[in-house]
This record gives sequence, structure tokens and C-alpha cells, in this order.
Amino acid sequence: MLLYFQQLQQEAPPTEHILVAIDHTAWGKPDAKTLQDRTHEYHKGVIRGQGYSTIAWIPEAEGSWALPLLHERISSWSSPREKAASQLKLVCQQSINPV
Repeated sequence: MLLYFQQLQQEAPPTEHILVAIDHTAWGKPDAKTLQDRTHEYHKGVIRGQGYSTIAWIPEAEGSWALPLLHERISSWSSPREKAASQLKLVCQQSINPV
């Protein structure tokens, strides 16, 4: 995914800053007793399931689209903040214009 980010950055008009959005989504799997690495997720209360972190590039100040760059599961030995920080670090390293 990050390869496409670099290609699109080259085609996009130059900007001073790169704007990204990060989201943590809980996917409830309360009845999946054999699903490995289920965690306690917060979604309208506490549920058993898995969390996912998505980081997306917001290329335009106006408009309503975003380009997802990374979408990864948050393991039980990590936290949403730690996953978001590692994703942001990777995007910054791969960026043509690091933040």
C-alpha cells in the first residue's frame, strides 16, 4: 500500500503538510471461542473480538475521500495507541515529504 502512496504523492500537487487520519475499529466476535488472540474491545460496551487500526491519507482539504495506507489487526500484546504510532512512523519513513 505504501508504494501507491509514494506514486500518488508524486502525482499530487505539492503541499506543505501531509494529512493522515487514524481509526481504531472493534470487530466483535463474542461467540468465536476458537478465534485466537481475542481481546476486550470497546464498542457500545465491552465485547470480545479483535481491534483493527487503519491509517489513511487525506489528500485534499476539500472533498470526502481518503486513501487507506495501512489496515492492521491490533494484537493482544499491543494497544491501539501503540499500533497507531507504529503505523504513523512507517508512513513518515516512507513519505517523500516526511512530516
